[in-house]
Amino acid sequence: MEMLKKPRLIIGILMHDTGLQLGCFGAGDAKTPNLDLMAAQGVKFENHFSTGTVCVPSRASILTGRYFHNAPVCRYAAGEPTLPRSLHSAGYDTWRLGFAEEGEYASPAGSPLPYPDTDASGTGLLGYDHSWTASAAAADVADRLIEIISEKKDSPLYIAAAFREAHSPYDADVTEEEMSAAVLPPKLPQLPDTAETRRLIAQFNRLVRDADGAIGRILYAVRSLGLYDETLVYYSCDHGVDLPRAKQTCYDSGTRVPLIFWGGVLPRSGAAVQGLSSHLDLAATICEFAGIPAPSGSFGVSQMSQILGAASKRGFCVSEVSRDNTSLPVRSIRTEKYRYIRNFNPGWPSPMAHTFARRNSEADLSRIYGSAHPAEELYDLESDPAEINNLAGLPEYREIKLELISELFAELARTGDGILMANSEYSNPKDPPLALWRRAEDGSFHL
Repeated sequence: MEMLKKPRLIIGILMHDTGLQLGCFGAGDAKTPNLDLMAAQGVKFENHFSTGTVCVPSRASILTGRYFHNAPVCRYAAGEPTLPRSLHSAGYDTWRLGFAEEGEYASPAGSPLPYPDTDASGTGLLGYDHSWTASAAAADVADRLIEIISEKKDSPLYIAAAFREAHSPYDADVTEEEMSAAVLPPKLPQLPDTAETRRLIAQFNRLVRDADGAIGRILYAVRSLGLYDETLVYYSCDHGVDLPRAKQTCYDSGTRVPLIFWGGVLPRSGAAVQGLSSHLDLAATICEFAGIPAPSGSFGVSQMSQILGAASKRGFCVSEVSRDNTSLPVRSIRTEKYRYIRNFNPGWPSPMAHTFARRNSEADLSRIYGSAHPAEELYDLESDPAEINNLAGLPEYREIKLELISELFAELARTGDGILMANSEYSNPKDPPLALWRRAEDGSFHL
């Protein structure tokens, strides 16, 4: 393998809820010049997928190389292997800035609260040397990050910068021009083209633009401090945008997310790679740059092959609704051509995107959310990229479906997924809290 230069500065930037709503990934209304420049100067992954559909499961995979269903750190297991612990062992001074994810580990169903003698902080539980969480606003995180790299520019550093953007609430003042310019995501064709939908998208775009400005200041600081040649920056987000059939779902719109590498240690620039990659793979990839093994217990596959210009070593990506919603658990496998979804408690609508639900009519919400999920879903992503036409019941797709089921369940068994075990936390699912819904005689749901 080509010799790589070990980065002295590693910066990870992770945003909330942005999905692929960036200019460099084809969103026509996005104003993201700095992320677009990162992609043009670095290596962009076109087919990267989150493991979860809400923030904590996805972030847990980046941190540990494990799925949410088998990441002990999310159950407040102290001392578990993590990316910052691995990098600390390699001589990096490790920092976490912004969003404090560990505070939310207690909220998923079945997760115990910390024991009295457990240090559940970002330093004690997650293994960072330093944790600064005074603000998660992108501008404030960028300010603190630039201070740190200015003060410690001669030291090996790893900084995980977690922005609040572009999580709701969406409350920015936007103009009629911005609303008119808003583009409804083409892979979400069921969205109603209403003033409130356009306002929401315009406000979302404003948050993304603000975060992009903060990223631009970080990249400028790296160059102006003379650190570019020894730097690796990676950018991603946790899952899809907070719209129907996106966040909280295992469709592409919920799990396909950006991944961009940038910096002087990259062996090439201006590359867009097409092979599959997963949030599971980030820890292994960063550790290979640093010349160390991935965190013990990681299930990730280093994506250095794609960064160097070869093919991906990953044949599929698995995403899940796991302990974050044990009443509606989902497991999904995504190959280059197909997606198979297993809904383990079928017969209920998807959870609602809260901000969207507050802004749209009962008729629109019933139309979008009012159908119950079947037990199985199968989509041909080449002919049906919006994943509308469920092929799971068609006899001509039976062999393809069985092959995907075999691969999915083998991965769940390999990683010790409790959903396969008797008397697990999924074994007695409760009806989801759908007090606002009524079920019609035809099985559909209405508000």
